[in-house]
Amino acid sequence: MTGQLHAALAAAERGWPVFPLRPGEKRPRAQLTGWEQRATTDRRRIERWWHRHPTDNVAIATGPAGLVVVDLDVAPPDEPRPAELPNADGGAAVYDALLARHDSDADATWTVATASGGRHLYYRAPDSGGPWRNTAGRLGWHIDTRAEGGYGVAAGPVVDGKPDVVGDDATPPALPLWIARP
Repeated sequence: MTGQLHAALAAAERGWPVFPLRPGEKRPRAQLTGWEQRATTDRRRIERWWHRHPTDNVAIATGPAGLVVVDLDVAPPDEPRPAELPNADGGAAVYDALLARHDSDADATWTVATASGGRHLYYRAPDSGGPWRNTAGRLGWHIDTRAEGGYGVAAGPVVDGKPDVVGDDATPPALPLWIARP
């Protein structure tokens, strides 16, 4: 079993619908339209796809999975840093400052360490107050979110020659409201 098939099945076993990405990339396959609606947890469909296309990467459709993913990216070395965090290396430092401000342990969740050095923190979408959508920079510098209409790359696939790996296998808690409403 390839790492990609294993990753797809592991996500599906958690109840998270998956769909294929281009090999070595974070983009859906060109012929895969309506990926959010076509994402599946059906083991037979998943096995058929990844047996035919074993190098396809795996995406988790966050909206259908009922997830909100907080994406902490690494900043390029030459990019100016926020005035309040002049030594920050990216979104993780900003997120740590937010955690301290809110006296929160919201980083205790299912976490994927990305090939680029960032992290994806997985949370269950709150039952009320939604719909939860994708954001870019709303929480802070180099912090994005993925929810309805978005996806996260599952642990296991390879991007730019490096795999994304599970950093913390904790069960995702509900998204803290301070994240939902900063």
